[in-house]
Amino acid sequence: MNEDIFAGQWKQMRGDLRSWWGKLTEDDFDRIGGQKDKLIGLVQEKYGYARGHAEQEVERRLKQFGDDTGGVVATMTAKAQEFGASAATKSNEAATVVGEKIGSLATVIRENVPQEGAMGTAATSVVDGLESASSYLREKKFGHLAKDVSALVHAYPVQSLLIGVGIGYLLARRPR
Repeated sequence: MNEDIFAGQWKQMRGDLRSWWGKLTEDDFDRIGGQKDKLIGLVQEKYGYARGHAEQEVERRLKQFGDDTGGVVATMTAKAQEFGASAATKSNEAATVVGEKIGSLATVIRENVPQEGAMGTAATSVVDGLESASSYLREKKFGHLAKDVSALVHAYPVQSLLIGVGIGYLLARRPR
């Protein structure tokens, strides 16, 4: 384990270090402060080891710690990937259902609203938008939605910011 990793994981390792080297006091751990050389020196001093033996002992224990925590991290990573894949599948299934429902709503509006006049023009615009959204969700799913929204934010940053502020304002003003 290199010095940077050792220093970064110092707080997590202290409990294991106490169980491995019971002669080290809390003050000793405070003096070590995440520095491997100081740990080696104190193990050498407290246990009467030669410098080389203390280095080997510290390296062996740090490798053991790394193996133990590495296994936990690998398990957690696998579980997170499994959860992510499951969530993606379910969201894509939901996108298809939502797309179909939006399409049904567009059909109902088209059948029940007169096509003439201002009301008809507005209804046609709404129906066209609903049908477009329905088609998009059924074909592209949610994975593409995030990419497309990201592209829109990059293309129109000021407008996106204003929309975000507006949505935030509306959410803050809504009754609890």
